[in-house]
Amino acid sequence: MAYLNSAPVPRALLDDRLAALRAGDAACVLPRPDSREGRQLVRWVAQVVLTEQVCLDELRRRAEAPTGTSDGDDPEPIEVSTAIAVGSITAAALAGSEAVRRVAALVTAEVRIPAGQLAYAADVLGEEPPADPGAPTAGWHRELLQSARLEAFARWLNAATHERVQLVRGLEHPGDSNQPDNLHRH
Repeated sequence: MAYLNSAPVPRALLDDRLAALRAGDAACVLPRPDSREGRQLVRWVAQVVLTEQVCLDELRRRAEAPTGTSDGDDPEPIEVSTAIAVGSITAAALAGSEAVRRVAALVTAEVRIPAGQLAYAADVLGEEPPADPGAPTAGWHRELLQSARLEAFARWLNAATHERVQLVRGLEHPGDSNQPDNLHRH
């Protein structure tokens, strides 16, 4: 289905995921496999699977265990608005894969909101700025930090995917304007 670090990623990973979707509760709302929308679904699911594979590769590179989260706790749920900001593929991979969440935590652990930005946000909200910019205590501070970390992860993921993955014809990104089934036209 693609090449990751020049090694083939088995098409069976994609086929198994698609079969599970078509056998699941959402089967009745999925597009027909032979339709333009069905081929786009295949491309979208392929991107989710490849995101998971890139993250598993990153865990291997770091000699990290491929399961669990950074602190052993359940991951925080992703806010809808934040998920929209990082894209549906990244959001789906984060929601469905412990390995993706683990890598997101690892590559964004040092992300902080600059003190000036925190002071500005606090002023706008009529709040006191946090005493320790690195320790979010207020809900708005946690939301800013979560959003910044998800954006940083999305940038890391885009760079890692660009560097490590070569797609095969027919499984291009669903938003690629060069593929024939692209539904978004200008």
